[in-house]
Amino acid sequence: MTRRDVAFRAATTTDRAGIRRLLRELHPDGADAVTLPHVRQEAQTFVATDAGDVVGVAVATFVDYGHSPYGTLEELVVDSSSRGAGIGMQLLDQCRTWLDTLGVEVVFVSAINDEAADFYLSAGFTHCTGPWLFWTPQTTNE
Repeated sequence: MTRRDVAFRAATTTDRAGIRRLLRELHPDGADAVTLPHVRQEAQTFVATDAGDVVGVAVATFVDYGHSPYGTLEELVVDSSSRGAGIGMQLLDQCRTWLDTLGVEVVFVSAINDEAADFYLSAGFTHCTGPWLFWTPQTTNE
């Protein structure tokens, strides 16, 4: 393979035809102008406030490649002095409601510890199965 001068940038609306063409390679049985009309990605940040102070934050993202739209809960944290009052669950509900209005079929979350996993399990999440893989960057302390 010869080296080419390839440029990298964020996608724009002018890239839609090329994106559709490539996604058809991934999804040859279901990718056409109807099923892959556009790529849509959005993010929303929700906060909980108490007397004007932010005591909780949640960040959700929505991704739609024209089929099987999904959401991810990127961040959810409640100030330690405000935990146990249902704020985290209300923030989670805000995220799920927003994602539901966008038409997600599934919402993913990564739990960093057992306490977080228990929280999400109590909110109706289940452990992933199937073709999912993950990667974490390796950092060194030099």
